[in-house]
Formats: sequence, structure tokens, C-alpha cells
Amino acid sequence: MKRKRFLTLLLTLCLMMTLCVPGFAYQSMAASDAVVELIESYEGFYANRYSSGGKWYIGYGTQCGADDYQDGISQEEAEMLLREKLAGYEAKLNEFCLRYDRELTQGQFDALVCFTYNFGTSWLTGTSDLVQIVRGEKTATRLELAQAFGAWCHVGGNAEEGLARRRLQEAALYLDGTIEAAETEFAYLIIKRETGATYDTDFRVYEIGKSYGAFPEMSKLGYTFAGLQTKSGEIITEGSVVTEGVTASAVWKKEAYSGKTYGDVLPGHWYYDYVMDLSKNGVINGNPDGTFAPDRAITAGETLKLVLLAAGHTAQAPSGEHWASGYGTYAVSMGYLAKEQVGNLGGTMKRIDVARLAAKAIGYGASITSSPFADTSDGYVTALYEAGVLTGSEENGKLVFKPDSSITRAEAAAIVWRLYRLAATDARQKIHYNSYTLDVLPGVPVNSYDKSAFHREGSVMHYDDPRVRTLLGVDVSHYQGSIDWQAVAESGVEFAIVRVGGRGYTEGGIYEDTKFAEFANSAADAGLLVGAYFFSQAISVEEAVEEANYVLEQIRNYPISGLVVFDWEVIGKSEARTYGIETKTLCDCANAFCSIIERAGYQPMIYFNNYAGYVKYDLSKIKKYDFWYAQYDTDSPGFYYDIQMWQYTSKGKVPGISGNTDMDLWLIR
Repeated sequence: MKRKRFLTLLLTLCLMMTLCVPGFAYQSMAASDAVVELIESYEGFYANRYSSGGKWYIGYGTQCGADDYQDGISQEEAEMLLREKLAGYEAKLNEFCLRYDRELTQGQFDALVCFTYNFGTSWLTGTSDLVQIVRGEKTATRLELAQAFGAWCHVGGNAEEGLARRRLQEAALYLDGTIEAAETEFAYLIIKRETGATYDTDFRVYEIGKSYGAFPEMSKLGYTFAGLQTKSGEIITEGSVVTEGVTASAVWKKEAYSGKTYGDVLPGHWYYDYVMDLSKNGVINGNPDGTFAPDRAITAGETLKLVLLAAGHTAQAPSGEHWASGYGTYAVSMGYLAKEQVGNLGGTMKRIDVARLAAKAIGYGASITSSPFADTSDGYVTALYEAGVLTGSEENGKLVFKPDSSITRAEAAAIVWRLYRLAATDARQKIHYNSYTLDVLPGVPVNSYDKSAFHREGSVMHYDDPRVRTLLGVDVSHYQGSIDWQAVAESGVEFAIVRVGGRGYTEGGIYEDTKFAEFANSAADAGLLVGAYFFSQAISVEEAVEEANYVLEQIRNYPISGLVVFDWEVIGKSEARTYGIETKTLCDCANAFCSIIERAGYQPMIYFNNYAGYVKYDLSKIKKYDFWYAQYDTDSPGFYYDIQMWQYTSKGKVPGISGNTDMDLWLIR
């Protein structure tokens, strides 16, 4: 253990010396003793190891093995472990500052070290307000800076008081070098969430001594917002003076509807508030006899109009004899529904088609999470369930959606009201991937493949859709050993992507794949389309350019007629040179590589798995190029966004290749 600590500190010292050599303007920094004491006060001392979240910790919250420190540790040993861990974070922050040419004060550096010790380094790779401010890409007032820190106070999706206080102290430290402003200038407001209500946010920072002004936007069907009540029972309004950080719950006043009423829509009916609120706002109307007919099936024409308008689309003039024909034509032209799904405008529409129309009209794609319903696995239905638009019903202890049934006017009112709320709050769809909850990226095409059209026979994947041409392929490297390419071609494989080489993930040197030349020539001789890929570990645009030029030099004398792929992969080890790489840097690397490949006349593509695609990349920054997606042991590609190639197995069996091989389906529209 001591040798490991020594090596870690030595590597950190070497990095700090590198940053300070002649020619580098940046002077590396270290955390002050004062912030070390502050972190110790936050974390608390534990002499014996303890388990949390499946990991073991000891001392001041430093990670250890399940069998380490059988006899516990002293506070001096705990501080040594703490400082060792901080050394790694100091190195990452120094690299960050050097990359973005940032000079920080000691207080700013201390604040970021403290924050990173608690949260980890992942904030360095995102596009949050905090990272943009620290990079110098965004200016901020003192209050905005405090809000940027405070936004990171959530646990399990809810704001937490202890973290809120810590974040404001870190903000004060960043601003002034002391934590005083966290007590004298800034105060937090945490709003306790309740079922049935919607919130713009549950956390905001205010200035002590001033009035609250605007609260976060809150709404609840059938009620109007009447203020906030603290845990002590005090009611605060937007005119109340801020004195300290508080946690409060919304106070609601029951809505008294005035105007038109319906004889068959009465208080106590589950749909009462939906119908009355929409009626009050002129969205829906009843029948001439004063009824609403909540249990009657709504027509397809009525559904199209209400859903499209609720999702923010404009009114459509008739395109045929039926008054709603324009809405049907529009929905088909936008790809929301197929012509046969629109059907008879005076008839009914299946619930599954209503769900797909509503999801696509609001800009939502098919969810990647498992369906909560026992009778449908449709991703669009799941997406609307996650957004609170669809709820389903319970039968025999199971949640069901009844996808082939029609929808009633009362059910339509509920769906339309919820769609209006989504559109009004500009609520972006969330992607739930492992422990991450991610906003959907605007402008990135979503996965529109029909899951039911994929089917596998042995190692061969098929996609049956006349609008999509498919090619079956393998991707290989020297690990496959000898390959009989004629046998591969005769088995039905149509293309091969061969590794050109790669870059080491520790030292960073470029190496060649010793089988590239043989595989490229032999695969082409067997009649296959041949592409190439490079295993990248680039950490700068300069390195990505070097890799692209290396690839072009290697492939120029070989029959490359297919793709040339940027295969940057996450190495889950702290010693990896790419560990903690910022999203912007990675996207810049991918774009630099692909642009050089494209200018040389080849077709570039970017490879990733779920983690890289969702967490490391910002796909909106690289959407110019095609995506090659890796996901195994699934019936269809479960990625939220659109892809052009699917690596569906790493254990494929292909005649001519001994052992397992990666197999791919190229989807060409």
C-alpha cells in the first residue's frame, strides 16, 4: 500500500513539474491546508471501514478494499489517504486549467477541489453552468455562481439540505476565498416535491435581505398556487424577505371553475379537473344538450386535432372533404403516423396509435427503459408513461395499456391536458441510463427502427423493412488469427471492417495491426466490401489528426471501399490517459478525425457503446457523421438515438473464422 501511495504522489509531482517547465505559462496549484480541514469537517472521521453503495470506505470518505485496514486507522493515516486522493483531483484540475488556459485564485482552486472530492470528476466533462463558468465560456453574477454550485445538491433526484449548505460554502469559497458569504449573502430554497404537482425546479438560491421575487414555476391540476410553507409552519410568498436557507412545501388553493358546466362531468369524477380546465381555456367543448359524453370513444379526427394543437403544432386547413383531413395529412407528412393508421377520420383510433402520435408530435422518441405495461413493450408508450402523460389501468394486479382499444373522450382530455403542460414548460424528455438521468439532445435524430422487424437466425441478424437496405458484416483484428475469407463470403457475410491499428491507453503511442494488410486484401479478393477502423485513445485534436493521417497512410494502397471508423473507447482504469476527458475535447477529436477521412474521399463513421454514446459524447456535436453502435444480447438496438450500423454480438460464429467474432448489421436508408 505504501509503495502504491508513493508512486501516485510521484506521478502527481511529475505532472506538476511538467506544467511548470519553461514554455508553459500555467503554474500548477495544490489544495490549501484550510480546505483539507474543511473537507474533513464535511466528511467526518471513521476509524473503521464501512460500506456504501456497494463500495468500501474509511477515514475521511476515501475508498478502500473490503479486506483493507482490519484494525482500523488513525486520524493521521486517514488524512494521508485523504491527501493522496486529493493529489489525483489536483492533477485533474491542473490539467483542466491548462487545457482551457485558466488561472484560478487559491480560493477558486480550493472550492473546486472540495467539490470534486465530494462529487467526482464527471462534472468536468459536461456542459453545466458551473463547468462553462469555470472554463471562462460564460460570465456570471455572484448569485448565478452560487446557483451554479447549488444545482449539484441532489441525491436521488431530490435536493438535500446538507449538500445545499456545502455547495453554497464552496460557492462562497470560490468567490471570496472564505465561506462567510454562505451565511451572510446566500440562502437556498428547497421545495419538497409531491405527487401530482409539476415543478420547474425544486432548488434555487436567493440573496439574504432581499425579497424572494419569483419562485420556481409550480402547478397542480385543479389547484392554484398560494405560497410556500416551511417546516416550522411559516408561510412565505414572493414578497417575503429571505433570511436563511429553508425547505418548504407548496400551498394549494382549490380551483373554482366558472363558466360552462356539463351535466355528466361532476366533482369527484377522475376526469373532472382535466375536462373543466380544458373547457375553461376553450380547448374542448361539449354537446348541444349540455353533456360532454366522457365515456364515448373520441373520433380519429378529434384526436388528431387535439393532440397536434396540444403539442404546439399549428391549426391545419382541410385537405379533403372531412373537416380534420388537414390534420391527418399533416401527421402522415411528418412521419407521426402511417396513412393506414390515420384511417377513417370519423371512426376511432387505436390507443397505441394515439400514443405514438402524441409522443412524436411532442418531440419524444421511443424510451430505452423497460415497459411498465404487461400488454405492450412499445417505447413510445413507455416514453409517455415516464413523462406522466399516460398512466394505464390495473387488471389482475398488472398494469395494462390496452393498445388495440379505442380511447374515450375523458381519457383524451387527460392526455391533451398533460401534453399542454409538457409543451408549456418545454419539458425535455429524459433518458434513464444506469444511474444517469439525461436530457434528450435537441436536433439529434431518434431511433425510428421497428423493433419487431429485427430477428436473428443463429449468428445472423435480419431487419425486414423494404425501406431499409441491410448488409451483414464482421469487424476483425489480429486477435482473429488466420481467416478463410472465401468461406466467410460464401456464408453470406457482405462486408468486413479491419483494424488498421490503435493508440496505447497509457503511454499513448500508435501501433499497427499486423493483420491489416493480409485481411484487407484477402477480404476484397473474396468479394467483400472492406472498411477500416482505428482504436483511438486521443486526448487532443492534434492526436486525432495524427491518427487520421496515420490511417490514410496505411490504407492508401489497399482496396478500402467501405467505411473508415473512429473507434474511441472508454478504458475504465484511472491510469488510462483518457480518464476524465472532457466531452468537448472528445467531440472535437471525433470531428477532426472524421473530417480528414471525409476529405480524403472515404466515408467516416463513429463507434460507441451506451456509456460513450450517452455520457462521454455530446451527439449533437458530432451528428454530421454516421454512428456505429455496440450493444449485445438484445433483440433490437436499444439506443435512443438513430444509428447506421449495429454491432449486435461479440460472439458470432462465422465459417472461416475460428472462435468468436464481432458481427454487424449495416442499415442503409
